[in-house]
Amino acid sequence: MSTPQPPRRRRIAGESKPGVTAPKPSVKKGAKLRPMSKAKTQKPSTPKPSTPKPPAPEAPSRPVVPEVPPAAAAPRTRRFSVPNVSGRFGALVALTVAAVVFGAVFGVRGFMEWRGDSGIAEAHEKAATTAASSGETIFTYQYNQLDDHLKDAKAIMTPSFAKKFESIAPALQDLAPQRKIQVKASVRNAAPKECGDACSADRVTVLVFIDQARVADDAKEPTVFGNRIELMMVERDGRWLVNEIKAL
Repeated sequence: MSTPQPPRRRRIAGESKPGVTAPKPSVKKGAKLRPMSKAKTQKPSTPKPSTPKPPAPEAPSRPVVPEVPPAAAAPRTRRFSVPNVSGRFGALVALTVAAVVFGAVFGVRGFMEWRGDSGIAEAHEKAATTAASSGETIFTYQYNQLDDHLKDAKAIMTPSFAKKFESIAPALQDLAPQRKIQVKASVRNAAPKECGDACSADRVTVLVFIDQARVADDAKEPTVFGNRIELMMVERDGRWLVNEIKAL
């Protein structure tokens, strides 16, 4: 009876047969043996735990407003906001508005009055200029030229005042030649006086400041007298004439 054979095992590649010694690898003389490199073992990579993202913030919920049909909707009223103005600033605004209104009203009124009075003011200025020159003519004279002085003075006077002035001429003609009087008059200032509601374009009173340098009795130095007089001027045929003289 035959003994059963065990099953044959398959050899692994590179494995020598049983009972046979594997030949040693031949190494050349003088050659250095390299150590066998250890196989690098790769560690299995551990997956990193994923950080969960924070949930997005939810939008605040709006209160639900029930819809109102157009017919039942209440009418909307407009509201005007009043600025908060301090008391001092409000008073300043009020004063500014009042000043503007005052200036507008009285400015127009003043302009209209100026337009109405501008002709009178211009006429009075011309009268004052004429009064200044007339005063110098009347109060300037020389003892040896009295006839010429009387003639020139009457030419700038109204007929009524010329007669009045002529009536006092003899007194001057008697005294002036005896003392050899010579007088030189010069006007320092002349201006029309305030007339108020009685202002007129053809009549005005002019205040005149006049100096008289007088030489008498063969004196070498004159004596100066400062006088204030009023000349009432009247306009006749475009000329301003002296109608009255008043010493102050």
